[in-house]
Amino acid sequence: MKKSISKIKISSVFLTLLISTPAIIIFLYLFIGHSDNWQHLKDTLLFTYISNSLYIMIGVAILTGILGFSTAYLTSIYTFKFSKFFHYALILPFAMPTYIVAYIYGGMFNVAGTVTQFVLRVLDKNINEIPFFDIMSIEGAILVMSFVLYPYVYLICKSYLSFESASIIDAAKTFNLSSWQILRKVIIPISRPAIVAGVTLAVMEAVADFGVVDYYGVNTFVTGIFKTWFGMGSINDAAKLASILMTFVFLLIILERIQRKNKVFKSSGKDFKPINKVKLTGFKSFLAFSVCFIPFFFGFLLPFIQMTYWFAITYKDIIDEEFIKILYQTLTLAIISATIITAMALLFVYNIRKNKDKSSSVLTQIVKLGYSIPGAVIAVGILSFFSFLDKYVIDFFTSSYIISGTILAIIFGYCVRFLAIGINNFEAGFSRIPHTYDDAAKMLNVNERRTFFTIFAPLLKNSAFSAFIIVFIEVIKELPLTMILRPFNYDTLAILALELTQQSQFAESSVPSMFILLIGMISVLLLAKNMNKA
Repeated sequence: MKKSISKIKISSVFLTLLISTPAIIIFLYLFIGHSDNWQHLKDTLLFTYISNSLYIMIGVAILTGILGFSTAYLTSIYTFKFSKFFHYALILPFAMPTYIVAYIYGGMFNVAGTVTQFVLRVLDKNINEIPFFDIMSIEGAILVMSFVLYPYVYLICKSYLSFESASIIDAAKTFNLSSWQILRKVIIPISRPAIVAGVTLAVMEAVADFGVVDYYGVNTFVTGIFKTWFGMGSINDAAKLASILMTFVFLLIILERIQRKNKVFKSSGKDFKPINKVKLTGFKSFLAFSVCFIPFFFGFLLPFIQMTYWFAITYKDIIDEEFIKILYQTLTLAIISATIITAMALLFVYNIRKNKDKSSSVLTQIVKLGYSIPGAVIAVGILSFFSFLDKYVIDFFTSSYIISGTILAIIFGYCVRFLAIGINNFEAGFSRIPHTYDDAAKMLNVNERRTFFTIFAPLLKNSAFSAFIIVFIEVIKELPLTMILRPFNYDTLAILALELTQQSQFAESSVPSMFILLIGMISVLLLAKNMNKA
């Protein structure tokens, strides 16, 4: 038994070292000397990258915080027209990758967009004669990201409020506080940890985005990484930019955890009672409906309607043998990656269960940090690692040439990026299995392999399925990591959608986008069905 446990532990240590290597290499670039190219970047573009990235972070933080919390508050505390519908509908923007919504809105609202031209024809005006908001701007990027990413805040705040006790609100009412005062003085303060946690996730997704900012022509750290690498041919300078971005993201995580640790509001379980929702009527009901409808409309309904129309008029021109090949490559890559990541996640969490020591838990926390690192940064770290092998490990059978630019490189990148998702699902699954099951197996002298397959495996089926589905969806949507690490002439649906938009084929880009969305929605439905069985 000890031998078996040690094998699990050794495997966990080896995988942790392997998965953390790209991040370590990227971090070390902070201390590498400057090149002439880097000095040029520092003098001309670095300030723009920093200021634009900060602007996006602040804008997305404010908008997602407002949209996510307001909708969570209204659907948790009140009932109104279609409130039950919005309970689920407000989650749907999760199925929309940000870059796809950006392509659609660009095709609708830019200077030559379908909606813009329609309005100009109706008004019989040209673009210079009317007030015009340029969607192809940093402000437009912030709007698009916020309407797609607010569900992070919505879900966390809604879950938090559902576990809060009505006794807190009842106590506030005894002080003759109005609904607005209760919201401002009670509900917002106790919801602050949830709001900050959701906003932090949304901001990390925004700062890691490539598709939106690239298409809208906004210079950020991520676009800078691509331009430095592919435009200037300098992987070292791209890695230095990546190291600054990664450090920036880690500081954001640390700040979020510090505030969450110091600001904990919790109801007494003994006094807990569910919140009795207040029914809104008349103008208040209409106002609540409007607040919930706006993010749902702009985050899902409008882009979905436009995508459906474009899909209907272009699918015959796009769906051919090459498209079927790309669809097959996307699904194959997602299935293989999700299977490997699910298995690795199970190994890490099972190691904690069997060994019950602090080091096992630390290993798991280290590999979970990969989810907070932008895909482009991970890709740069992986290729830097392969470049190091090329330069210094001559006798390693030119291993980087064997791995770099292959499917193995992409899967490795996905493991670094998405392993945390699988681990979180298995941690939740193991937490529901009493430790008395382990003790009973020991008393009956059941060996470890039989214990796992007869006791744990059946109880972890739902967790494994959930981990697989969520990772599968993330891989389907991933863009920058796949672009950098893919083999030559190897496309996925996400890359095809980007390439079509770069060729100004907005309507045609809806075809791969629609397939991404449908695969995501079907996967989410399967996940919801699985959760109902749990």
